[in-house]
Amino acid sequence: MSPLSFEEFSNANRERCESPQGFKHPLNGWSSSDWMTATVGELGEAANVIKKLNRYRDGVPGNKQSEQELRDQLRKELGDVFVYLDLLCQSCGFNIADAAIEVFNAKSVEIGYPKVL
Repeated sequence: MSPLSFEEFSNANRERCESPQGFKHPLNGWSSSDWMTATVGELGEAANVIKKLNRYRDGVPGNKQSEQELRDQLRKELGDVFVYLDLLCQSCGFNIADAAIEVFNAKSVEIGYPKVL
């Protein structure tokens, strides 16, 4: 699979969200609050996985999954966060990549870092 640009991903993400063959969910079918709640829900699931990874780091018993299984699960949860965050940004009328580049560049200028995008 070849890498997608942010724009290509966002287009495919919205298409799947709204498509009759996908989730059949119009982007404007939820408010920005609804999209934020979905995003934060996925972020909470990722935080729970990190809590379990911290048990491995700290030698605390109690995990039912291996460290590698948890790392694999974290990857999926953070992927879910990104999917929802992208849809949230689209529902608010802007592109996630443009927003990320804007804040990256502003912070680079603020701290005197020589690279801007």
